[in-house]
Amino acid sequence: MILPKEDRELRALTRARKGYVDFRSKLKARTIQELEACTIKLASELSDVFGKSGRHVLQGLVDGRSADVIVESIPSKKVKKNKEMIKQAIIAGLSPISIFLIKSHIQMIDEVDKKLVQLDAQISRLLKARKRDVEIAMSIPGIGFVSAAAILSEIGDYRNFASGKKLAAFSGLDPSVYESAGKRYNGKITKMGSKYLRRMIIECPHALSRTKAKTQLKRFFLRIMARRGKNIATVALARKMLVVLHHLLINQEMYKDDGLAKPKNVKVSFSEESNYPSLDEMIEVLVGAGYFVKKDSQGG
Repeated sequence: MILPKEDRELRALTRARKGYVDFRSKLKARTIQELEACTIKLASELSDVFGKSGRHVLQGLVDGRSADVIVESIPSKKVKKNKEMIKQAIIAGLSPISIFLIKSHIQMIDEVDKKLVQLDAQISRLLKARKRDVEIAMSIPGIGFVSAAAILSEIGDYRNFASGKKLAAFSGLDPSVYESAGKRYNGKITKMGSKYLRRMIIECPHALSRTKAKTQLKRFFLRIMARRGKNIATVALARKMLVVLHHLLINQEMYKDDGLAKPKNVKVSFSEESNYPSLDEMIEVLVGAGYFVKKDSQGG
């Protein structure tokens, strides 16, 4: 199936975005590993090492400031209350090599953040024509703008799927079926479809499980988790969310649930940026996300 140009571009952008996010996560993990190699257990004292206060501490460490100076100038009063514990966690300091590596990681993280802003602007521009579909997807608890964009880009034209079950099969989340002694059994998921769609929709149940509202989807998740464990419940909920999404898109309806005091407030603002990225900018984005891209001799 050949996708229209706009759908191909949207899919390339959302996949590139995922690549950048994964790369940023690796950089953060390497930074924490480097800190711990120097016996600095900052992650045990801060909920987010890369938040405002965490970045303040990191910058102080790589700049060679003393633990006392660093903790006394922490910007968050709430975090500062724990300054003695933070001081003990960072008092060992960093070696010159660790400073070099952590500085490099932080610089790359900042560059990735800038690229993500550019990617989001382009994704927003391409999704402007599908504003209603985005709002419908986001009306489902657990699905935000980023996941809605990625899911819609992987689905393409949802009318190509005869049913929600067909869409679930396309994602590879449908269970395999086998027979034994004349009986049919469901096995593990097939993983035969789009791995990108499967990876993105699997993240949505994790977000939904953290919500407080006892929606039908949340109750469905808790019921299966009690019987068969969290992993199976996560897959089952992801599959159900795809089926629900297909129904809503086909009927152009917003998600409604008796477990919600009021429908999920969906506000989607799209970038007004009309300029298209240059060819070199797009190549830089795609290469940075792990794609192999080469310009031909004509420069196109």
